[in-house]
Amino acid sequence: MKLLKTYVGEFIHLEFLGKKEVSGVLVDFGSDVLVLRKQDEFYYIPLFHIREIRLLSKEEADSFTQFDAITAPPLADKLSLIEILRAAEKGIFVELNVTAHQPVHGHITHVMNDYIVLFSPVYQTMIIPMQHIKWLIPYPASSHPYGFSQSIRQEPNAPVKLFARTFDKQIESMQGAFITCNIGDKESVSGKLIHKEANFLDLMTVKEKDVHVNVHHIKAIAYR
Repeated sequence: MKLLKTYVGEFIHLEFLGKKEVSGVLVDFGSDVLVLRKQDEFYYIPLFHIREIRLLSKEEADSFTQFDAITAPPLADKLSLIEILRAAEKGIFVELNVTAHQPVHGHITHVMNDYIVLFSPVYQTMIIPMQHIKWLIPYPASSHPYGFSQSIRQEPNAPVKLFARTFDKQIESMQGAFITCNIGDKESVSGKLIHKEANFLDLMTVKEKDVHVNVHHIKAIAYR
């Protein structure tokens, strides 16, 4: 990680798989994640998704608002993806970038072996494989998302849900539920989950047609 060490405190540009990009100051890095500061936001970015890193030129860096680059990030002291997710699980409202088109917002309620459970005020319960998290941005503790004065953590009187340890087992437990895969993405598909067979989900659409979705390409599932 000598390359990243030389870039700490510098303005860098990151390009991701899927043609997304972001620039900011490299604050710190860990075994599988780095922390980038862009204006007042801290991006926790898994290294897996980064396709290219380059140092910004002086002219490019001058276009950014200058600030103290050594300000400590607000989450985990141990910089690994799993520790960051567990720190966020303690009640922090977050923005997650998962699909190419649209971030999701909410509270991480469970961190399982290979996926997280996010309660979204918009989409309700979402399960998201860790491997598809492109970045996480924590909201300040003083913020009031959507203007609500209290935390939006779950539906009033919502029944307690139990979750399996792995993403595959959780999907199997949802047989018969109405789900939406890759919500907010052009590849989004909704239907009744009939069953999971090998690497594919069998969904029945509104027109009662079967659609088969490859589990490995599911970035998020929303369901009630």
